[in-house]
Amino acid sequence: MEFNLLPLLNCEGKQVPLDLTLEIAPRTGDNFRILGPVSLVGNIINIGGSIELNAKGQAELILTCDRCTEEFSMTLPFTVEERFKKEDPAQGEEPNPDITVLEGNTIDLAELAYDGLALQIPSKILCGEDCLGLCPNCGQNLNHGECGCDTRTTDPRFDVLDQLL
Repeated sequence: MEFNLLPLLNCEGKQVPLDLTLEIAPRTGDNFRILGPVSLVGNIINIGGSIELNAKGQAELILTCDRCTEEFSMTLPFTVEERFKKEDPAQGEEPNPDITVLEGNTIDLAELAYDGLALQIPSKILCGEDCLGLCPNCGQNLNHGECGCDTRTTDPRFDVLDQLL
C-alpha cells in the first residue's frame, strides 16, 4: 500500500495517524506464512525536515517448529520505526545510515510492515518450550508419545569410562 507523504513534507510538526489492515504478499524463501491481513497502528510525523514512521503491528502466522517439524499458528506483534528524508543535492553532508532517503513522495507501508514482521521472527522457532522433537533413530514426533527406540546412543569407545562409575 503506497502512502503519499506530500502533505507532510513541507509541514513541520504535522502528524497523520495510521490504523490500517494490509495485505502482504508471500515471498520466496520465507520460513513463515501470513494468515490474512496484518494490522498496523501508529503515526507518521514530520519532525525537523524528516518524516518518522512509528507503528505497532500484529500478524497471524503459520510457522514450522525447528524441533518436531510440525506446523503451528502464532500471533506475532512487531514494530515499524523508520525515518525518511528527502535528498538535498545542494548540501554535501555525509549520509546518515539511520535515515532512508526518499525517492519520490510515497512509501510502501506493506513493504515496511513486512520488514518489521520478518525481523521479529525468532531465530529458533519452537511450537513450545517443552517440545521434545523427533526421535533420532526412527523420526517419530516424541510430542505424540514414546517410540520404543533405544535412545541411548553412545560411542562404544567410551564404554570403558562407564565402568569407572
